[in-house]
Amino acid sequence: MRRFFFAAVLFCTSANLFAQDKDSVMIRKIADEVLTNGTAYTNLRYLCKQVGPRLSGSTQAEKAVRETARMMKEIGADTVWLQECMVPHWVRGEKEEAILKMANGTKKPLKVTALGNSVGTPVTGVTASVIEVRTMDELNQLGETGIKGKIVFFNTVNCCSRSRGRMSVHLRTVRVKMQSQKK
Repeated sequence: MRRFFFAAVLFCTSANLFAQDKDSVMIRKIADEVLTNGTAYTNLRYLCKQVGPRLSGSTQAEKAVRETARMMKEIGADTVWLQECMVPHWVRGEKEEAILKMANGTKKPLKVTALGNSVGTPVTGVTASVIEVRTMDELNQLGETGIKGKIVFFNTVNCCSRSRGRMSVHLRTVRVKMQSQKK
């Protein structure tokens, strides 16, 4: 009885491994077909180069949706439909300038970029003291009273790269959080 049980387990295990091997071969064939004869990269190139940047709610984003539906129909998708949905739309305002005014009165221009859906800077600008923190723990220790009416400067390492065989920090990210003086 033990021999029969052992033989049955061995047979089932080997049959299962063989079936997995057949599945792996078929999956590899499908992947090879897609990579050699597929249109995915051609379609992606078209969307990137011909349609261009597709910021949410932009005319390019709308065109990309229509073009993707067209592409799916061309490759034979049996059902393609576009569903209405609400998409937030943000338009970048005028280029902003930032000037860092040092304690000694020296002014230094800074490069800044507005983030999507962020509150615009008032025409009068923003003037406030700057507090530097490196971690969320440091920020939390300051509490609301420690940052209210100030600009919080997150000075954190964002990315590393290999430079001549050594890891070297090459980019520091400045994340600025404006805390409104109004509550």
